[in-house]
Amino acid sequence: MNPRPSLIVRWEELHVSAQVAVAFVVATLVLWAIHILLLNQPLGRGFVYGLFWAVPVTAIVVLATRTERARRIGAGGERGE
Repeated sequence: MNPRPSLIVRWEELHVSAQVAVAFVVATLVLWAIHILLLNQPLGRGFVYGLFWAVPVTAIVVLATRTERARRIGAGGERGE
């Protein structure tokens, strides 16, 4: 099996609070841009919607990261197998 990319390894090794902080900021900015550019929302409202939807997106990203890492450790160890 191919080894995992170094960016994924570093992401999975971050503490949960760091993952939450990074994912929340990135999700907020991406969702804000989506609401502004694609949904034609005003700047303020788009930012509020970005903050609102960043909460569940952050939870999904962090939980998926933890679940996949736990599955891989249980299946083949930390070597990326």
